[in-house]
Amino acid sequence: MFLSLSLVLIATAAQAGPGDAALGEDLFDQYCAACHDTGVSNGQGPSLKGVVGRRIAAVPGFAYSTPLKAAGAKGERWSEAQLDKFLTEPSKMYPGTAMPQAIGKPESRAALIAFLKTK
Repeated sequence: MFLSLSLVLIATAAQAGPGDAALGEDLFDQYCAACHDTGVSNGQGPSLKGVVGRRIAAVPGFAYSTPLKAAGAKGERWSEAQLDKFLTEPSKMYPGTAMPQAIGKPESRAALIAFLKTK
């Protein structure tokens, strides 16, 4: 019985991968939490509460870069695909952004986005 349960737990852990919100939370704590919050407060970066699906540059009280403001004014939203592209190379997508951190691995970006979807 114990061996069977252990094998199930190992198999489950091995399946945790892209889109794993628990891994995404760890990545958020490691790469994002110094500047961002998932609550209502802004930090050096805007709050990421409800970011997936939200209009770009829409958090009240945050001073966005001109390119981000322009994207928001055009009605662009933070879709999963848009977030994935932004997290790959933030300053290439929106020159002038203060966001310094790129997330290189696709599976890490997917996990981070999965976590953000829960907030």
